[in-house]
Amino acid sequence: MIAPPNVLRAARELLGLKQVDAAQAAGISRRTIQRLESGELDRTHASILLQMYYEGRGVVFVRPASGQGWGLIDNSTAGTPGP
Repeated sequence: MIAPPNVLRAARELLGLKQVDAAQAAGISRRTIQRLESGELDRTHASILLQMYYEGRGVVFVRPASGQGWGLIDNSTAGTPGP
C-alpha cells in the first residue's frame, strides 16, 4: 500500500531531508516530490520509489488498522550506539 502525501512528507521530515536531497537520492525530480507531497500528483511509480527509498533509510510505514490512521517508526538509527 502506498502512503498518502502527508505521510510521505512526514517520512522525509523524520529523516531530516530536504526535498532536493530526497529527490536526488530517490532518482526523481524535486518538482515531483513537491507535487506528490501536496497531493497535486496522484500516487505513481514515483511514490513507490520515494517510499522504498525512505524504507531503505530505516523508516517503517505503519498501515492503517483498527480505525487508526497511518504511522511512522524511525529505525534509521537502530543499532547505532548511543552517546
